[in-house]
Amino acid sequence: MVLILGRRLNREDLGVRDSPATKRKVFEMDPKSLTGHEYFDFSSGSSHAENILQIFNEFRDSRLFTDVIICVEGKEFPCHRAVLSACSSYFRAMFCNDHRESREMLVEINGILAEAMECFLQYVYTGKVKITTENV
Repeated sequence: MVLILGRRLNREDLGVRDSPATKRKVFEMDPKSLTGHEYFDFSSGSSHAENILQIFNEFRDSRLFTDVIICVEGKEFPCHRAVLSACSSYFRAMFCNDHRESREMLVEINGILAEAMECFLQYVYTGKVKITTENV
């Protein structure tokens, strides 16, 4: 028995249309291991969370499902409140309590450089960031 999990990629904006088989995981399973069992515990591992964040980052780049714009030094960063709240206690407090920012579409943040916010958001959405002596 083979279990195939995947997602369709569609990058028409680049003129490329990928087939559904482009991003897939194939798991071979021995049917004998399922004998007498009503279910199978399945886990795709840590790559599952990484794939979700990658998709949220694609959504952010496309401004898809974004529900807040963080404004720093006049630069606007469209984001997802849920992603920011999940990754930062600062944003969790801002968006999950009765602060005015929890209801506003545009939230201005002072006391931080736009480049630092860009690095922070890169880390939040990808788990990766380039740290240099200039952006610390």
